Amino acid sequence: MASNNIDLTSAEMGYLWYTYQAQSMNYYVLKYFNAIVEDPEIKQINDKNMELCGSVMNEIKTIFLGQNIPVPEAFSDSDILSTEEKLFTDPFILFYQWFIAKGNLNFGSISINTIAREDVFNLFNRYISESLKILNDARLCLLNKGLWIRAPYIPVPEKNEFVQKESFLNGWFGRERPLLGIEIASIFYNLVTNTLGISLTAGFMQVTNAGKLNDYFKRGKEISSKHVEVLSKLLKKEELPVPSTWNPGVTSSTAAPFSDKLMLNLIAALNAQGMSNYGAAVSNVLRRDLAMDFTRLSAEVAIYAEDGLKILIENGWMEQPPQKN
Repeated sequence: MASNNIDLTSAEMGYLWYTYQAQSMNYYVLKYFNAIVEDPEIKQINDKNMELCGSVMNEIKTIFLGQNIPVPEAFSDSDILSTEEKLFTDPFILFYQWFIAKGNLNFGSISINTIAREDVFNLFNRYISESLKILNDARLCLLNKGLWIRAPYIPVPEKNEFVQKESFLNGWFGRERPLLGIEIASIFYNLVTNTLGISLTAGFMQVTNAGKLNDYFKRGKEISSKHVEVLSKLLKKEELPVPSTWNPGVTSSTAAPFSDKLMLNLIAALNAQGMSNYGAAVSNVLRRDLAMDFTRLSAEVAIYAEDGLKILIENGWMEQPPQKN
């Protein structure tokens, strides 16, 4: 068995550091949700998510202290400003459980590929396993409550066929072939996740008094809305039903539940996931026009994300990750 006394590699240190930051932020978002959620089933899933965040943070803290690595400051109770007013509805809180678990699962699956040390590998192995359980709990709860948004249906193939012509790759010129199932899935997935961006930025616009930040959240809402429109048109062009987007899940409250620092960092994390989602979509599509569409949308998010990072740096809200001396 590999020794836990071996120094952490750059990959192990980097992934642990980013995981600690993400779980710290998630923990305080979930702590606020715990104070306002009314549905007991949703609260139970929220509790499990909070428990996972806390335990992962404690394990990473132990590993860092054992190696004399500074534990990130990340977030604290001071980043929750109010728990008296409800900014988000219960359905939104449930959808957020699915979103967090999905993000944990994706990030953990990438991280574990570069891990050698036994204790770090075991941490990410449990992180992935527990995230999958929460993802399933959230999925079942969304289904049971009639909130799950299903992807469009397509006909069942009658026989196996092989591609005969290079026109299969067309998209800009010539006759376009119908969308593949995996291409529809990529469009649908990014369409649904962009609705979360609309809800969060709409809510944060409503509660922040900082002009620059308010403008930034407004711009984010506009980008997410535009992306939903672009992706919806791709489905409409194929005469496929566009999934009905659910209520944004934002109340009329104007009381900020979180610090500006936490809200902006949360949008930064959302931007990173958005670019990752579009990157995965590019690798899954075979029509040239779709690959270009996803690349263009990703580039727009990248510019928006960079502007957000500049605001974080200007305000001293961005901790420096581990780097080579």
